[in-house]
Amino acid sequence: MKFVVLPDHPAADEVSARLPEEYRKNTLYHHSGRPWLVGSWNPGAALCVEAGPSKIVLLGAAHSTEPELLVQLEKVRTVRELGRIVERTAGSFHLVASIDGFVRAQGSLSGARELFSTSIAGITIAANRISALGELRRLTLAEEQLAMHLLAFAPPWPLSERSVWREVDPLPFAHYLCLGPDGTAEQIRWWTPPAPELPVDVAAPEFRRALVAAVAARAGTSAAIGADLSGGMDSTSLCFLAAGQGGRLVTVRRRMMDPMNCDDPVADRAAADLPGAEHIVLDSDTAAPYYDSPDRDDLAMDEPPPFIAMTSHMEHIARIMASRGVTMHLQGHGSDELAATGTTYANAMAQRSPIRALGMVRAMRARRRWSLGTTLRVVRPFPPYAEWLRRSADELLSPPSIESEVGWEPAPQLPPWASREAAALVQDVMRRTAAADPPPMSSTPTQHEILRCIRLNGCIVRFANTLGERFGVSFEAPFLDDRVVETALSVRLADRYVAGRHKPVLAAALRGTVPDYVLDRTTKSHFTMDVYTGRKRSLPKMREMCEESRLAELGLVGREGFRRVLSDLMPDPKHMGPLDKTLACEAWLRSLSVKTVPQSR
Repeated sequence: MKFVVLPDHPAADEVSARLPEEYRKNTLYHHSGRPWLVGSWNPGAALCVEAGPSKIVLLGAAHSTEPELLVQLEKVRTVRELGRIVERTAGSFHLVASIDGFVRAQGSLSGARELFSTSIAGITIAANRISALGELRRLTLAEEQLAMHLLAFAPPWPLSERSVWREVDPLPFAHYLCLGPDGTAEQIRWWTPPAPELPVDVAAPEFRRALVAAVAARAGTSAAIGADLSGGMDSTSLCFLAAGQGGRLVTVRRRMMDPMNCDDPVADRAAADLPGAEHIVLDSDTAAPYYDSPDRDDLAMDEPPPFIAMTSHMEHIARIMASRGVTMHLQGHGSDELAATGTTYANAMAQRSPIRALGMVRAMRARRRWSLGTTLRVVRPFPPYAEWLRRSADELLSPPSIESEVGWEPAPQLPPWASREAAALVQDVMRRTAAADPPPMSSTPTQHEILRCIRLNGCIVRFANTLGERFGVSFEAPFLDDRVVETALSVRLADRYVAGRHKPVLAAALRGTVPDYVLDRTTKSHFTMDVYTGRKRSLPKMREMCEESRLAELGLVGREGFRRVLSDLMPDPKHMGPLDKTLACEAWLRSLSVKTVPQSR
């Protein structure tokens, strides 16, 4: 799905006409007759109604019907009043409306559905893909923002929200874009995080209703629905919820190479308890290897991908689902983040209830081998966010340590193969941003960290969908839906942690629908062996990428350091994540049209 949103302005006709034919398969019009929404989408992916001069379309997975949406639209007089429709509609979708000459356009809180804007022909327009904007004007690469993508894990907030293209403005978190009839635009905040005040006995039923509705937005209207069945608490729970929606369920999982993993036995048992579903199991002989094609040149996406190791695997899943008539595939992204009880949670509890937090902090200290100094940093009030960001810039080149996990976010770290120029660019941007005193996503560090990670997961889903759409498959993450996120954030902090239990709120919400052997899990396996095996298999390709490095040509990576990390017989675990991001940036740069990439220094 790709589309462009145009204001009710005379220049909209010119802009629409300049779009390639592939972007003009569908066109909706303002009441004035001017083009409003131009793009390409499947008939079932858009829910559109109009009431007099007012029009609205929901693009994506929306749990609503035309009559229901029409009733709500008839009550709307201004674009601000459309918030009621957003609040009452489950699912993950773009909302685009034309009301009395004004346009409201927005995506989801997680960014799984995102919008980007730019100016052209004297007006501001928006699109769900930067590539659409690139068809209308020349875009230039912001090298300082590209350098941010080399950071371990992700750039800090709000730098994680910026585009690598100078002419493009991503819609800020929790805002909608209002396009006026004069061609101007305004970004307006529509949502703020709820106070964490609901006790679990109140929140759990609300969370269940929100998650059931989120799954129904995908499975309720589909003849067949796909889903991961890893054996983990998140994806397995979604399978049981989807099975109750009435459509045909097709599950897929990848057996881990580690013979001691604890996920496969649970997945086997869950599959037996879902006899009406088709279960596909991939093993080392049938699954796409990790790092199957790190040197690929077909990833000319909007932004550098968040990963490269699993791209072939995601495409393989999409291909399997498409062969079985599945157009939507459920995944458990976001559940871990909504249930996070790490250092920021310990800090929040220490501020609110020091006595109750004592046992949890002691357990975390023993498990993570914190020093007394680190432990005190965890329980003391964190500095203001801007001060934390400034300090992080100063410590950017410090080696990773236990101390780096204490703060509003994991401390941003550049890998040792990043160049001095890249470090200078990143430090300068971070310091200038800190000087502007940016507010965090929430005044409570643990809520901020949850929302930041939810946004990162939204980016992962968005990238997965650029892969899946080649096969007509959409990857869907119900845990990232607005109402699910909002309900999880409203849970009282003290009720989110129970010693010896894993995700107690999710377990309480789904007890009775999902088997106890899933909800009572306290362990989790990882694909570490698969990742290391894939790395070893693809080392020749990675080394070739190093010698032809586009990042090195841009002065952002030192080729010698890049070579060194690829020559280690036993790779350093702390380098695996940053290396994946570096390779993803390399593959992305390889895929770009030469005309959009600046000349090397």
